[in-house]
Amino acid sequence: MQLITILNCVEKSKSYVYENARFAEDGKTIEVESRPRKGNRPVCSGCGRAGATYDHQLKPRQFQFVPLWQIAVVFVYTMRREGCHS
Repeated sequence: MQLITILNCVEKSKSYVYENARFAEDGKTIEVESRPRKGNRPVCSGCGRAGATYDHQLKPRQFQFVPLWQIAVVFVYTMRREGCHS
């Protein structure tokens, strides 16, 4: 879908990659799946250092984005847990 190309131009991220874009079951929301980049280590929210991933959440979370063409956009992402060394 060309929406992923638009998102890469507008909201480029070093941490994750957009994979699939589709309409949700309600037909009023676009869901964009994302995953962590290969070889990218998560960053601790406390100390800001990169660490190793030790777990993933079971259920993906949804993050709202700016609506496009008056259609709600939601990023779907399975959060990683990082082991802080400090």
